[in-house]
Amino acid sequence: MIPLVSGLTASALHVVSGPDHLAAVTPLAIESKNRSWAIGMVWGIGHIMGVLIIGGLFMLFRELIPVEAISQYSEQIVGVVLIIIGLWALYNIYRGEHHNHEAKHTHHHASSIMKRNMLTSVSVGVIHGLAGVSHIIAIIPALALPTAFDAAMYIAGFSIGTISAMMVYSAILGMIAQRSFITNKIKFFKGFRLTGSIFTIIVGIGWIAQNI
Repeated sequence: MIPLVSGLTASALHVVSGPDHLAAVTPLAIESKNRSWAIGMVWGIGHIMGVLIIGGLFMLFRELIPVEAISQYSEQIVGVVLIIIGLWALYNIYRGEHHNHEAKHTHHHASSIMKRNMLTSVSVGVIHGLAGVSHIIAIIPALALPTAFDAAMYIAGFSIGTISAMMVYSAILGMIAQRSFITNKIKFFKGFRLTGSIFTIIVGIGWIAQNI
C-alpha cells in the first residue's frame, strides 16, 4: 500500500504544482462545461503515456540518445502548444461561436466540439509527458523499490493520481462555467473564458522563455 499511496501523492503534487499542466486544460475545460471532467481524464492518460515513453527511452538508451536535449526541445514545444490553445480559445470567443448557444448548437455540433477538445487534450498530455527531465525523476523511485510488484504499485498510483487530480481540476472549472451559463450570466461566462485563454497564453510565453 505504501508504494501506491506514494505514487498517488507524488503525481497529484506534480500535476497541481505545474502551471503548464493547469494552463493546458483550462480553456478546453471551460468550453466543455459539464463534460469537462473528460478533458482532464484524457489529458492525464496522455500525460502518463508520455512519461512512460520518455522514462523507458531514458532507461534503455540513456547512453545513445540525447534524452535531455530532446526533453528541452519538448518543453519549448509545450510552450508553443499552450499559446496556440490560448489563441484558438480567444478566436472562438470573438468569433461568437457561443453567442445564442441554445439556438445555434445542435447535439451533433456540440459533440463535434467535445471530440475536438478531447483529442487536443490527450495530444497535449502526451507532449507534456515527453517534456522535462522532472517527469523521468518522478518515476525513478519505482526503480528503487525492492520488488517488481512494489514498482508496479508505485506506477499505478502515479497514473491514478495524475488522472484524478486533473479530472478534479477540470471538473471544477466546468462546473463554474456551466453554472454561469445556465443562470444566464453570459458576461461572467465570457470573462471566465477570456481569463482562462489569457492565462494559457501567458504561461506558454513564460514556458518558452524559461527553456530557451
